Parts: sequence; structure tokens; C-alpha cells
Amino acid sequence: MKKNFYIAELNLPNTSAYTVHVFQMCNFLSKKKKNVTLLIPFVEKKLIKKIKKSYGIKYDFEIISIFNTHKKMSFFKRIEFGYKCRKIIENSKKTDLILSRSIITAIILAFYNLKTFLEIHTELKGLTKFFFKLTNLNRISKNLKFILINKYLLNYFKFHKNKYIVLDDAVNNELFINKKTKIYKNTCAYFGSLTKGKGLEIILKASKLNKKINFHVYGDLKIMFSDIEKSSFKNVKFFNHLEYYQIPKYMSKYHVLLMPYLNKVSVRSSNLDTSKYMSPLKLFEYLAMSKIIIASKLKVYSHILKNNYNCLLLDSKNINEWIYLIEKIFKNLKKFNHLKKSALKTSKNFTWEQRVEKIINFH
Repeated sequence: MKKNFYIAELNLPNTSAYTVHVFQMCNFLSKKKKNVTLLIPFVEKKLIKKIKKSYGIKYDFEIISIFNTHKKMSFFKRIEFGYKCRKIIENSKKTDLILSRSIITAIILAFYNLKTFLEIHTELKGLTKFFFKLTNLNRISKNLKFILINKYLLNYFKFHKNKYIVLDDAVNNELFINKKTKIYKNTCAYFGSLTKGKGLEIILKASKLNKKINFHVYGDLKIMFSDIEKSSFKNVKFFNHLEYYQIPKYMSKYHVLLMPYLNKVSVRSSNLDTSKYMSPLKLFEYLAMSKIIIASKLKVYSHILKNNYNCLLLDSKNINEWIYLIEKIFKNLKKFNHLKKSALKTSKNFTWEQRVEKIINFH
């Protein structure tokens, strides 16, 4: 049987959205293709079963550590990682599909005539950007195709139209289902990263303007963009990182979910501003949960979010507008039920299973 490989520069365990993407892709690739192997720098074998459970993995796949210990992925360590991945893939002899989130590994594989799909989610910086120029070489180019997370990445990369496909992030609609449960009154929730620009700034400002509205914030508190005296915000509650499979249970507890991005959005690599080409995971999870979504009005996801159809879009700079709208919603929740229905309908066009199918067809 032919093997399928997914390659990611991940040391596990890890709480990043990157990890969610990788695990859900492997999950549904396994449903479609079988015999899937994830190659990563390092994970302790005894933790693999627990980690898979935490991501709600239903369709199993193999995970192989390239190194024997946790490795900081410097540029030269990435090269070593790429060559070790190549050796494993070549030894498998019969290979069908190779997907890579590692740019350097993809270039190495392509150089050795292994046809590879490279997922690109951000612009490139530093040595990686310089190294990427090798993809123009015919020997490498003929073996590489690209998956872009957003069409606006084409402002940074120039590919021939038959060399790439644009695919947004997605949702596991087998996991993200709105459950009947007791719902908090007059309470909005935010789930996701707490780095700069993701929205915590707006939530904290809004909480000061109306003490009667409560805000619940879920995220990895160790990676918060600044030291906040949490006790000084009486109507804001902070909850630490949840296991991924638990998130739908907690999202079900709210009528209103917030996505208050600023015009500049940072990720864990603080020198990157992803606001012009991001495809937020929580966007698709919020939609699938059939909730009232209030989001910042940004061009980057305007092909998905439509004001007063599946969400409500606001200027991120106008805090008073956010407060006014939230108050209005809680005074008459039924008036906004159409948003919930349209959100669920929209989410059905963005599932991981569909995403995998499109890659297989492109392959």
C-alpha cells in the first residue's frame, strides 16, 4: 500500500493553531487515504495517544519523531530535519501524497524528485526567504505545488496558476457541534490566541465602558501579549488553554462569540503581521457552533463573513459601537437568530474533509 506523508516543524505537545491545523489535516487525510504518517521533530512516544485524544482525532495516523529530543528549529536544524525526512520517505519506496508545512523540507524533497505539496500560511522572512528562491530552479519547480491559506498571499508570491490552490482553514464539523446546555446571561466569549492584535485589547476597553456585560476569555495565558492585572477587570474572566476536543462544550455556553481583530495582528513570531493574509481557525469554529458572531470588519475574510447575514461586522477602532451592539443583542436575542442559521450554513463549505478532498483532486 502506498504511503502518505505530512511534514510539520512541531515539537509536541504544543498549544498553537499550527498544531490544530496539522492534526486535523492528518485526521481527515487518514479518513480519505489511509496509511498516513506525520513526521515532526519530536514527541515522546508515551504522550502520542493522549495528544491525539486532546485533538479529537477519530481517524488514526502514525507519528514519527525525527530527533530523539526536543529541538529548537534553527535554520540549520531545519535542513537536517529535511534530509532525515527525505530518507524516511525514500525508504518507504511507494509514496502517494506528500504534504509539507516545512518550506526547507519541501525544497529538499523536490530537489530529490519527490513530488511535494507545500502549505504556505505567511510571508517569508530572513534566510528562509532567501532559500525559497531555489523553488525557481527547474529541477525543484517541476516537483513542487503550493497550497496557500489565503488569496492575498499572492501579493507576496508569484506562482503560475496551475502550480497552486488557495484553501482557507476549516472546521471539524464532526467535533464542533452546538450542544444544548445552560447559557451564561449577558456574557460574550472569546476563544483563541492572546498575542497582540487578536482582540484582547478591544475586550478590555469594552469591559470598562459597560460593567453589566461580562466577557470570558479563553487562551494560553502564558502567551499573553502583556502582563495584565487580571483582577482589575471585574467583568472579565480569564480561562487557560483548553484541550481542543473540549472547546465546543465551552463555546456552547454563550450566545455571542467575539472576533475583535485589530488592523495589525501578530502571531507567536512577533515580527509578522498576518492581518493581510490570515485565515483564522476560530472563524470557522464559531460559524459551525451556530452562534451570533461579532467580528472586526477586515478585507482578509470578507469572502466568508457577510454583515447581517452570518455575522455582525464592526470597525475595530470604535469601541462604543461594540458596546452598543452587544447591548442591543442581549436585549432581543431572537432578533439575531438568522445570523446563527446562516453561520452554520456557511461553515458547511469549510470543513477539513472538503479541504483534503480538494488537495487530493488537485494532486
